[in-house]
Amino acid sequence: MENNQKKKENIQILFCDVDETLVVKNEVPEMNRKAIEKMRKEKNIKFVIATGRSVTLSEKIIKELDLYDKENEYSICGSGSVIYENKNNKILYVKQLKEDLFYKLFELGKKFEIFILFIGLEYFYLYKPSETEIKRRNFEKCKYKILDDDFDLTKLLKGEDKIIRICFGKENAFDYLLNIQKQIEENEDYKDYADCFISSNQYLEINPKGVNKGEAVKWLCQYLNVKKENTMAIGDSYNDTSMIENVGFGCAVAGANEGLKKISQYVCEKDYTEGAVKEVIEKFLL
Repeated sequence: MENNQKKKENIQILFCDVDETLVVKNEVPEMNRKAIEKMRKEKNIKFVIATGRSVTLSEKIIKELDLYDKENEYSICGSGSVIYENKNNKILYVKQLKEDLFYKLFELGKKFEIFILFIGLEYFYLYKPSETEIKRRNFEKCKYKILDDDFDLTKLLKGEDKIIRICFGKENAFDYLLNIQKQIEENEDYKDYADCFISSNQYLEINPKGVNKGEAVKWLCQYLNVKKENTMAIGDSYNDTSMIENVGFGCAVAGANEGLKKISQYVCEKDYTEGAVKEVIEKFLL
């Protein structure tokens, strides 16, 4: 890791995580919003969110950034499961877990003291959510449905909403979730078909094998004919690791986990609540 202060030339895209990086209390702070706007207008640099959030849950943030329903503007959602052009939420790329894995992972999840999220393109489907999780979804104005204890998983998977992936949740339980992650990664039924990573110290995100923010960044850069060396990214957590590894210059907010800091070329002086995104833009791109 090197705290390189030199301005970055020829950057075409800045990829940015959302939670614990870009937003504070589910809003883009004015300091970040103005810096992003100035970067886009003065330097013609694209700003692309790369988030674990669903497409619909990301809309509020996209609107605050004045990127909603815009042609040639893009977003990465579901930690790399979905890439879309913001105009009409046009899906360019989507990867979902195989159907049999949903059944196996659901049965596995029921053995632990966790709540389970099935994440679709339109809704979050919550199985035995905690009160804190429900409050979080209400605060985010998230489209969600609470599943009955005896809900029909087949009916859910065959429904109109495309179910992309599954998450296991438990508040402030990194070690507990890490133990589940290790069990999945060491199990023959899962390890060749699913990838796991922990975000916000409370979610174990489970994606199809090889699907992550880094692969999505690579795909979008190829789609837009942008070279790796002309990209930057900023994040905070384990699900940002692949993104930082697949851009030309990676940045970590001050409060990022130590693993992400070690692979980043720059560690911010400020945390996300203090304007780390603004710091990166002003230091390297303006």
